[in-house]
Amino acid sequence: MSERSTWPVVTATSATLTPPSEDWRTAANSGTATPERHAELRRTSGCFDHVRLSQPAIAAAPGSRLTVVSWNLERCKHVAESAAVLAREQADICLLTELDLGMARAGNRDTSAELAERLAMGAAFGTEFIELGLGDLREQGEHAGERNLGGLHGNGVLSRLAIDRAALLPLDDDGFWYIDAAQRDQRRIGSRMAIAVRHTAPRPFWVVAVHFESRLGPAERGREMAALLAHVERLCGEAPVLIGGDFNTIGLMHAGLEGTALLERPQEAEPMFARLAEAGFDWHACNTAEPTTRNHPWTATDDRRLKKIDWFFARGLACSAPAVVAATGPDGENLSDHEAIRVEISF
Repeated sequence: MSERSTWPVVTATSATLTPPSEDWRTAANSGTATPERHAELRRTSGCFDHVRLSQPAIAAAPGSRLTVVSWNLERCKHVAESAAVLAREQADICLLTELDLGMARAGNRDTSAELAERLAMGAAFGTEFIELGLGDLREQGEHAGERNLGGLHGNGVLSRLAIDRAALLPLDDDGFWYIDAAQRDQRRIGSRMAIAVRHTAPRPFWVVAVHFESRLGPAERGREMAALLAHVERLCGEAPVLIGGDFNTIGLMHAGLEGTALLERPQEAEPMFARLAEAGFDWHACNTAEPTTRNHPWTATDDRRLKKIDWFFARGLACSAPAVVAATGPDGENLSDHEAIRVEISF
């Protein structure tokens, strides 16, 4: 993974996002997987050059304090139940990752649009990957014989406030999930990225929904963070910023950091925290040390330790009341393999 993505920040927006055809996806899944082929497929797909943006029907008047929820929704296979959790937490802004659009594993639904409609929010959605298959090995088995109608997977921001600007921030450009033979169980076009949204009231500020790579290590996450912070510096200037998402900081667990040590010295195991501190971002006031992953019934017997991998990072904002929110539905069923995290922000 390169120190900084060579793909530019995308600031173009549109009310629509058209997935590539099934024939295009079939052709993309054949032939030799090279960096050059991946770059050409990415350029010609029409999915990575704009952010889909819809404004809230009635933008809420911003209060002196706003509630922000960040959540990796693991494909968002439970739209109604997930929307109910966000409504119960009275979220003003939602930073969401792992949202499917036209994937069989999530019922071929447009999950970010449906969430926005249920919550009466505006939405900015960007493509992270074009999925060339049905998903991971478990999903392939569960949905054998089905087909994706769109094949898109991405991240987004939902908000009750008027959205002034939206941008897609690419974090790498190496085609890891397309080129690396070890990842062929889940072949994809695209790369990790973040979605940034600017609000202008009660004063201009930015929020950023982020998803870091899951199959790499602390050094690579440090480089992803360098790319993200470089984008934020150029895009946001001196404005207040709240970054939230799934940073896959499993190096903390491997280093044996637990409890308050997770907040006091995470840079010992994950270099990305040192980069954040240098850029003026704080994590102490906007996070708890509680784990943020959740085991499914089929993983609970694998001796999988729960991990702290979802975070908020704030600059120029007062943060309070951080909390971890259980990702369960009304009957106790798991809605995701990640808990949601919540924080209140003020100016």
